[in-house]
Amino acid sequence: MKIRIDFHVHTRYSPDSLIEPRRLAEKSRRLGIIPAITDHYSIEAHAPVRRTGMRFIPGEEILTDRGDLIGLFVNELIPKKIQFAEAIDRVHGQGGITYLPHMYDYGRAGKHASDDDAEKADIIEVFNARCMNSDFNARAEAFAKRHKKPAAAGSDSHLLFEFGKTYTQLPEFDLDSPKALMRALAKAELVKQKAPVYVRGITRVLSVGKKALWRLRPKAPKPI
Repeated sequence: MKIRIDFHVHTRYSPDSLIEPRRLAEKSRRLGIIPAITDHYSIEAHAPVRRTGMRFIPGEEILTDRGDLIGLFVNELIPKKIQFAEAIDRVHGQGGITYLPHMYDYGRAGKHASDDDAEKADIIEVFNARCMNSDFNARAEAFAKRHKKPAAAGSDSHLLFEFGKTYTQLPEFDLDSPKALMRALAKAELVKQKAPVYVRGITRVLSVGKKALWRLRPKAPKPI
């Protein structure tokens, strides 16, 4: 029996996503694909996702001084804007594993991990469905092969229709065990489908709009 995992999925708890946990759970069950929930600097989705009964890998996409880093199997929030090496230590301190997403995608805002940084990550995302330039993924795949790093694929879904087209197929393993996942990745098969170009624009608009709404929310009165 095979296990199919999408290692990079966002929910509405990310500032640029609209995916409702309940609807993600429905689609996950229908397609037989397990998501890693990797919201931007948030683990708030973990509790509502657990309530759906959906199998998932709890994670977080952490903003570091060297760009984004995903922690898998994390249940404690890791703050944003910390050093890359410290983020790795904090993920490992929780018994988790690190996953480096879209490492050569210079079309995204912010800094990017160097090859030296990438060597410290446990898993390299060699296919990100939202990388508009195929060369970015090709370079990541070449890096993983050159450095003998486990490779995986993620949809980087921010909108529900993106989920289900890109995933990593693995031999059956204990989904609660990071070590078992690392072993299973040695026999991974990647299913890849690029997302439409326009999705990146949609999420940028969402990010601006949701942040503006959050700023407009009434603040709780200070205690007297």
